[in-house]
Amino acid sequence: MRLASSWIYCCSDRGSRPRMAPSAVSRAVLRLEDDLGVRLLGRTTRSLTLTEAGKRFYERLGQILNDLEEVELEVKQLQSMPMGTLRLDLSFVFGKMHIAPALVRFAAQYPELNLNVSFNDRLIDLIEEGVDATVRIGMSNDSRLIMQHLATARYITCASPQYLAQYGTPTTPTELLQHRCVNFIFPQTRREANWKFEQDGKVIDLAVDSYLRFDNSEVILEAVIQGAGVAQLLKFIAAKAIARGDLQPILQSYAPQVGLPIAVLYPQKRYLSAKVRVFVEFMRELAATLKRVDVVD
Repeated sequence: MRLASSWIYCCSDRGSRPRMAPSAVSRAVLRLEDDLGVRLLGRTTRSLTLTEAGKRFYERLGQILNDLEEVELEVKQLQSMPMGTLRLDLSFVFGKMHIAPALVRFAAQYPELNLNVSFNDRLIDLIEEGVDATVRIGMSNDSRLIMQHLATARYITCASPQYLAQYGTPTTPTELLQHRCVNFIFPQTRREANWKFEQDGKVIDLAVDSYLRFDNSEVILEAVIQGAGVAQLLKFIAAKAIARGDLQPILQSYAPQVGLPIAVLYPQKRYLSAKVRVFVEFMRELAATLKRVDVVD
């Protein structure tokens, strides 16, 4: 264990712990390699690089040491006072529109907790990137993660009152083929999204003939508010504009009952840290509030 700890010291400067002297580092690494029977460092006259074994050994030990530090904090506070740094990665639009405004209140509740928050829709490896929890729209297939369902995001088709007054209100999904549609394109494939409807219990994927296409839902929202045409968005994106009267839902009798799960995910551990526990509780309360105002289901 002592040699393994030396390997962590060799590869990083953890907090306020002093670095080991170079000679001590060299001796510790050589002894560790002899003990393991594998090379951890690739050596040349000018540089040292981690081997694949060295990289895996360091990453795994780093996780263990992080866990030990968190256990120390939890024991000291008896799991009652969240403290330290909470690293969050949030779904871009949902996080920006509905979580970020409430994080100031969350931070005020726990003054010993520091928040590091990023926003993106990239599928990240929480464990590899050192993220404590994430909120995502859609399912996760990562068996290393706990997924706590919060709510369901459903699709809603809408347009501005000005657009509908000028072009008329479609009464069936197929009538959208005669309308000016604003659509989402997937950044990775540049393909357009099919719009989802439901009739007689059957889900219909409709390929609309759009004339404006964006890979950002917030841009689509603003364009439709300005009267650019009809769009299908997740309800949590359009909800505030609908409440203000800037957008009007249409084709509601064809609205699909299927939706996308909104969930908070975090790595599986035997003991849930206090900081993750209070964030999960916070997200459950926030989801309940959003349900009451018809932002999510």
